[in-house]
Amino acid sequence: MSAVSGHFMPRDPSTGRGHLGGAGKYIEMDRLDKVVNMEEGSRSLHTQLPEMLGGALETDTADRAHARLKRMAAFESHDYDPTDNDLEEEARRSRKRSDYKAEETWKWMMSVLIGVVMGFVAFTVDGLIDKLNAFKYDTVTGLIESSVSAFPTWLAMVCVSCLLACVAGGLVSYVEPLAAGSGIPEMKTYLNGVHLRGLLRLRTILAKLGGISFSIGSGLIAGKEGPFVHGGGLVGGGLSAFGSHSLGFKTRKPSHFRNDADKRDFVAIGTATGVAVAFGAPIGGMLFTVEEGASFYSTAMLWRGFLATCIGVLTTHWLDQLDFDATDFARAKFGTHRDFGLYTDDEANYSRVYWWYLWEVPIFACMGCLGGLMGALFVNTNVKITMLRQKYIPVSSKHKRLAEVLFVCATTATVMFVMMSLSPCIDIPSPLRNGAVKLPDVDVPAFEYGVESKDKIRNEFFRPMYCPEGKYSSYGQLFYVPLSESFKFLLHLGEVGEVAADHEYLFAMDALVLYFIIMYGLMTWTYGIGAPTGLFVPSLAVGGAMGQIVGRTVSAVVKAMDSTIQVDLHTYAVVGAAASLGGATRMTISITVLVMETTGSMQLIIPLMLTIFFAKAIGDKYSHGIYDTHIKIRGAPFLEEAELTGPAHDKLRVSEVMADRLVTLQPVMKVRQVVEVLTSTSHGAFPVSTEEALNPGDTISLHGTITRNLLLKMLTHRVSFFDPDQPREALFETPGERDELLEKLKQIPFKSPSVEQVAPTISREDMDLSIDLTHFMQRHPFIVHADARLSRAYRLFRTMGLRHMYITPSKPQIVGVVTRKDLSDENAALTLGEKAADFAFAKEEHGDSYDLPFLPYYSNNPSVGEGGAFSDVAAEKVVHRSGGGG
Repeated sequence: MSAVSGHFMPRDPSTGRGHLGGAGKYIEMDRLDKVVNMEEGSRSLHTQLPEMLGGALETDTADRAHARLKRMAAFESHDYDPTDNDLEEEARRSRKRSDYKAEETWKWMMSVLIGVVMGFVAFTVDGLIDKLNAFKYDTVTGLIESSVSAFPTWLAMVCVSCLLACVAGGLVSYVEPLAAGSGIPEMKTYLNGVHLRGLLRLRTILAKLGGISFSIGSGLIAGKEGPFVHGGGLVGGGLSAFGSHSLGFKTRKPSHFRNDADKRDFVAIGTATGVAVAFGAPIGGMLFTVEEGASFYSTAMLWRGFLATCIGVLTTHWLDQLDFDATDFARAKFGTHRDFGLYTDDEANYSRVYWWYLWEVPIFACMGCLGGLMGALFVNTNVKITMLRQKYIPVSSKHKRLAEVLFVCATTATVMFVMMSLSPCIDIPSPLRNGAVKLPDVDVPAFEYGVESKDKIRNEFFRPMYCPEGKYSSYGQLFYVPLSESFKFLLHLGEVGEVAADHEYLFAMDALVLYFIIMYGLMTWTYGIGAPTGLFVPSLAVGGAMGQIVGRTVSAVVKAMDSTIQVDLHTYAVVGAAASLGGATRMTISITVLVMETTGSMQLIIPLMLTIFFAKAIGDKYSHGIYDTHIKIRGAPFLEEAELTGPAHDKLRVSEVMADRLVTLQPVMKVRQVVEVLTSTSHGAFPVSTEEALNPGDTISLHGTITRNLLLKMLTHRVSFFDPDQPREALFETPGERDELLEKLKQIPFKSPSVEQVAPTISREDMDLSIDLTHFMQRHPFIVHADARLSRAYRLFRTMGLRHMYITPSKPQIVGVVTRKDLSDENAALTLGEKAADFAFAKEEHGDSYDLPFLPYYSNNPSVGEGGAFSDVAAEKVVHRSGGGG
């Protein structure tokens, strides 16, 4: 019996073999060493090996493979395989139908609660962002309007920006380093089954959501959407635990979801809700999690996530309206505001704003290709910057990390101020000017929405800054506003009649080009600094500028050919934004829906789908997406879908990569021996057997397997300790005691202490006692044949979400077979009904003293049908147990 494992440990110095944690995994590295130590030459390894070994590493990538394996040592895995020991088995068999209904009800209630909480979180963070932005821009604008010279004004802008950035960077450097970045790579890694210590702690959510408010307020090129994904996962995981490790409490009931699989699903629901409330896009939020976040999809998770995202966005809208006007709530119109909309749907009338021509389809495809190339360049450049950060500004260097945040912020603020102060001045569009304006020989259309709206648009969207009366700052319109506002301008400015016939373009071409280049560069530099920073809005803004540039170019060419054809620049801005985001992240369906929901561009569904497809196709040729790339940089043992693995898995047998040196535990052994094993190894799980593998490859009988964390919990609470010379006490005597024992052994919300913490608390007398692992070991771990292809083991491991898997000889013994119909609900319920009928008959014959070992306590009565069997226990069986078939 051997094993493969789901998490990795460094090479064992005594043997020179790579050690992979889980079940005592040692992987032979000699072959890889041969690749690394081969003489350098111009030929790749593929030209030196037989064609059948074409999936092997090339020489120049072997070193990187070694480095990744070493980095994997820092990670542990979750085990989504349900616990199947004697204690859990007895608890399951005693459950009534009402218990299952209560658990299902709590799952729906938890989904609603996640939506409500995230709605309040989004409202709070958005309000804080608005206040910080208002503070910064009001301060600087006040100095400009007071005719203060440029240097003190610049200094004030830089100081205010750095003050806010100091808070964001300080929360990361000195409170929780995991709060840096967008959080999407970390959440994606967690949902794949890799544990990141501290990822879902309370202080992480405070640092993440508090930090992103100050990051955006400081003017860093960042968005809130990524941090909201992380924040939503924190909310989902924290609420479902019904307790907190940080606060040191947990509820006794309910306690349904204190296992890795349920927590994973609620974390996934939380991430979907985070995207939904950040964008105001419930469908797009759920699709984001299905496409990009969750590695383990289920219909039940989709339904509950669907409800959670709906409730989250509804809560946000409700709070926004209360804040705007709580006295006239009955007349408030909902559903008219878009997260990236500049005007309401009533004002903009998107059916007339967006249109496209059939001949533009190839242009949209080319924009997708351009977005893919931009995304690949962004990813590859950011990787080089990240490598330099890891070398010169490591996470452990808190002061350097904070200093970098301040330097980036000061540089960004300086660039924005310089662009605004040196901006050319352009006449305010004639429909927005004060007084009646009539230009000679020009038909000026009347502004549609009255004097009050005209004044508001002129004052907020066409600010003069250093320009004289009647003109506005061309560069300041894009550079001297929050990033999300400039993106809205690119998408929507001009929708409600602000533009007269004499002023067709609101953005000068030089302003668009400078905005595109500067924002692209700052986005690439900023992503990955030691502060909470999202990527969605920066990428969308860069793409919006790119779309405007392409649209202007196309419009100029078309007008030279036919002046009657009008090209819609709003369409190009939306398509460009989608192309840029798709090229950076390589998401498809979710981006299409998110962009449509947030911009109101339902008419553009075909151009968006086509553009995003080409962005992903071209981008994948040159790099992975930004999130997958940062997962690889971190070194997490992320398991892709089986279809995305390399050819090496099809060309290797399981026996060629399995561990053949196992550390085994006896079913009953001394406490001292268990402590010694835990102290001398770092394995995550141990096979339990009465035999010992003396030599590599020796076969042993597998009685079960037990995890390190469960052993530590048993040692902490002195569970199943006994003196062999004394009568043994029962583990429990009532169902309540059994449930209490199960709660003690769960890892949620309280994690297991380390063996270094536990060992000193065990007295010398307890060390000499014995411990019985029989009732706590996993009785039925997953196994695979030694001569099976590695791809088969990979599919089983990835699909079931395992932490370790054991390897059997090529010809194991069998006792029977089950088919699809044997596993059906009908057959299971009929079989349980038959057992209940047999039990009722036996009890009538033998009296009340008769009991079934598998139906303990309050389930051993003729009403067992309440536990899942048919009430008609005499129901005729529809399936006979004949082998084979099916």
